[in-house]
Amino acid sequence: MTSAGNRLLSVALLLALPAFAQGTPRPTPDPNAKAKAAALRVQRFYEHAKNFSARFAQTSTYPTFGNVKQANGKVYLAKPDRLRWEYDDGRLIVLDGKALWNWNAEDKEATVHRGFGASQVPAEFAFLFGKGSLLDRFSVRASEPLPGLPQGETLEFVPRKPSPDVQKLVLVAGPDGQVNASVVTNSQGDVNQLVFSDVKVDGALSDSIFRFEPPKGAHVTELK
Repeated sequence: MTSAGNRLLSVALLLALPAFAQGTPRPTPDPNAKAKAAALRVQRFYEHAKNFSARFAQTSTYPTFGNVKQANGKVYLAKPDRLRWEYDDGRLIVLDGKALWNWNAEDKEATVHRGFGASQVPAEFAFLFGKGSLLDRFSVRASEPLPGLPQGETLEFVPRKPSPDVQKLVLVAGPDGQVNASVVTNSQGDVNQLVFSDVKVDGALSDSIFRFEPPKGAHVTELK
């Protein structure tokens, strides 16, 4: 081919480039990209937090029985495997890293599951201990704000694998990824709503917070 022919071919290819570009399909934007980015902020917040404490207001709704129960209390969590869920009415749940205790002060009854650790926490909530991946466990999309919940980015999570404990999880997160409220709906349609306040992250938490000894005279049931 002559040099003139080469120039003509080059010009022809340059002129054809826009047509090729127009004929190449562009990637479809992910409609949930913003929600996924927010979910990653939640994940990273709890990966980096060493501990936290907060007041909580809990509303549990049981449509089958037409019951609504409300409770308040305080929660403490310290990595890698300790948790204290303390109700104002005296009920108590303590995970000390070696056993899970459940105490009912009114009945003076305790149950203990020895050998229970953070690895046995339901996978849907492992992120609170900095474990697992929200986006591996759930699909996520942005949701409309729910009445009665604090302001923030409202995210709806649906398990990728069916779970009897979680049919849907809604988190309301701040700009840094801190969860200010959660709403869990199980496969029976029961709804457990938590609103957090007075949140403290990486404060000083005494080891004694995560210890429990049944009071004298308490009835203790060992779970297998």
